[in-house]
Amino acid sequence: MTQQDHEVEEGLRILIADDSPDAIAQMSAWIHERWPSAQLLSAVTPEDAVRIASEERIENIILDLDFGAQRISGVVVARRVLAARAKDRHLRTRILFRTAHAGEPGYLHQVEQLVSEERPRPAVWGFLDKGAVPKRLAQNTVEQVFVYELSATDILARRLKTSPLRELSDVEFTILVYICLGVTNEGIGWRIGASRQSIERIISGLYLKMKIPARREAPQGVPTLLESRTRLCYEAITRGWMNPHLLREEDAAMREFTKSASPPSDRLYVDADWLTGGALPNNSS
Repeated sequence: MTQQDHEVEEGLRILIADDSPDAIAQMSAWIHERWPSAQLLSAVTPEDAVRIASEERIENIILDLDFGAQRISGVVVARRVLAARAKDRHLRTRILFRTAHAGEPGYLHQVEQLVSEERPRPAVWGFLDKGAVPKRLAQNTVEQVFVYELSATDILARRLKTSPLRELSDVEFTILVYICLGVTNEGIGWRIGASRQSIERIISGLYLKMKIPARREAPQGVPTLLESRTRLCYEAITRGWMNPHLLREEDAAMREFTKSASPPSDRLYVDADWLTGGALPNNSS
C-alpha cells in the first residue's frame, strides 16, 4: 500500500444506512476487506441515518432506497441530509444508493429526479443493485464514488433505458401520478397549467398505451364491470411504476404547492383535513 493509499484509507468514513442488518454486515465486510482501517457507521432507520450523517458530518453515505412502506424513503433521507448542510460549502455529500428494487420504475424515477433537480443534490452519487451486483463490482463502485469522487451511473442508466416508463412522456407520467393520488382532472389541469380538455386527451392516451378498458367500448346504456380511472391506478401499481414512497412524497409535494398557490375557492374545493394532515412519517415502525 502506498502512502497515498494509506492516507485515503485512514480518512475513509462511511455511513451505511439500511433497514437490513444483514445488508449492513455484508457491505461492511466488503469495504473492510479492501480498506481495513475505514471507519464505518451504521443506521437501520431513516431517522438515525439523518441524525448520524448530520452529527458526525459524514460525507460518504451508502443508502438503502426502501426502509419499509411506512417509513420515509432513502431519497427523502438524502434530501433531508442535503438540506441540513446546504449552506456548508466545506461539507461534500457523496451518496451511493443500494436497493433490491433496482428494476422497479418507480424507484428509478425517484433517484433520477433527485440527481437532476435544481435544489441541493449529491456532489457525487452512484447506484447499486443489491441482488445482482458481485462483491468486486460493489467495492469498485465504492472506490469510484467515495475515493475518486466520480459518479457511478452506468447501472441506473441501463435500468432507465429499459424501463417501461420510457413509453410515457414526462407529462403523461406526471398525470398518472396525480391520478393515483386521487386528483381530479380539474385539479390536474390547475396544477400543471392545462385545460381540462387537454388533461382528458392525455388520459385517453394513457388508457390506450396501458390497454385500459374504456367506457366508449361498452354498448350504450350498459354499465361496465371495470372503472377505467381506478384500473389505471391498479395497472400502474402492479407494474411497479408506483410505490408507497413515491406516492407519499408526491402527495406531500402536492400539499405544499397547494398551500402556497391557493387555487381560487370558486374553481377548486380543497379539503382542509388533507391540506393540513398526512405529512411524511417520521417515527413510524
